[in-house]
Amino acid sequence: MKNIARFLLRTMLSAAVVLQFFCLSAQQAGRYLEPVFDRVLVTSEIKYSSAIREGDDTPTLLYLDFYEPSGDTLGARPLVITVFGGAFVTGSRDYVDMVEYGHRLAKLGYVVASVDYRLLPILLLNSESLIRAAYKGAQDVSSAIRFFKLHSSEYRIDTNNIFLLGNSAGSIASIHEVFLNDDERPVETFSEPDAGPLHGEGFHDYAYISPKVSGIVAHWGGVMDVNIIDPEEYVPICMIHGTEDKVVPYDSGYCYSEYAASLLPYMYGSHTIAAHLDNLGISDYEFHPFEGLGHSFYIWGLAFLDEEKFNSCYEITKNFLYDHLSAGNTENINARPSADRLHVFPNPAEDFVTVDLGSANDACNVSLHDHCGRMVKMSGTMPCSDGKITFPVRDLPSGLYFLHITDNKGFSAVSKLLVK
Repeated sequence: MKNIARFLLRTMLSAAVVLQFFCLSAQQAGRYLEPVFDRVLVTSEIKYSSAIREGDDTPTLLYLDFYEPSGDTLGARPLVITVFGGAFVTGSRDYVDMVEYGHRLAKLGYVVASVDYRLLPILLLNSESLIRAAYKGAQDVSSAIRFFKLHSSEYRIDTNNIFLLGNSAGSIASIHEVFLNDDERPVETFSEPDAGPLHGEGFHDYAYISPKVSGIVAHWGGVMDVNIIDPEEYVPICMIHGTEDKVVPYDSGYCYSEYAASLLPYMYGSHTIAAHLDNLGISDYEFHPFEGLGHSFYIWGLAFLDEEKFNSCYEITKNFLYDHLSAGNTENINARPSADRLHVFPNPAEDFVTVDLGSANDACNVSLHDHCGRMVKMSGTMPCSDGKITFPVRDLPSGLYFLHITDNKGFSAVSKLLVK
């Protein structure tokens, strides 16, 4: 009887592996370069942070919309966080370009988060408050990154492949989030009330997580000081900018120079950033000037896309993202080998399984996915002071599963598990 049971289990596991191969192969062909999914699932109003807006005394809740390909089977997908424009005083995560990028990139196989950030009340607008608002926007982008790293199992995020994509103010916030250090903070951010450290806002449970990303796509963005970009902390950047932009200057100058003279901050635009990178000897960047075009040139009437111009920016973005995916993402992400330190036992398992991370952690996350990537069990965030976490599997059907593990030190791994 035991021999028959073993034979049936081996047969079932072999069939599961074959089924997994076909599930993955169908989706991997052309993934990230061509649309491989027909439909996109959008989950709206996901709360990711809480922070105090300029001029307020109480925290504001911040939300995001999450776009993912319908029927996706991969257990760890690259994430693009999109950040809307609007001069830090207006704008929305459901702006037409943010929605379009969400749908298009999700159909390629990415997951996309279009995020809120704190906006400045228009009556408080001046040069100092705008600098503080840009800094707070960078803080909120940092919170979004760390939120997804904490919840990478739940949202099936490959934490080694997180990118930022910004429009105007969203680009400015994203560039400063990546390159600014706390010892380089603008003096305006220390005025009362002190805006606090760059990576210190948001919810406490992700306070310890690194905000590092793999790249930035900046549409008509800029920086307050090019010297914050240095080789030691460099992250690849792709810059798209109209040469006649007077809102965020193509080269350098005051923002909105045609309308506000010198009342608003002085910025260094994409052309100056590119020259700075050349001077540093950094070649891993892209700069795409659009001759004769102004600010936010693919949108007209605030709500309509110029398809031809947007398509040009989309193609640039798509190719940059693909070129900067880390090794393994153009192949089978589910089959990516686990880190050497990871130990899963017993394997095969029958009643319980223990994951040994090899070192003590304040918190860790484990989720279990079936052969086509569907999550079937999640531990939630749990303390593992001895480096181990144990959870039951007796309620699961026999077969092949994939454990996705993350911890509070930036470790992320995938391991196969057989359930008897």
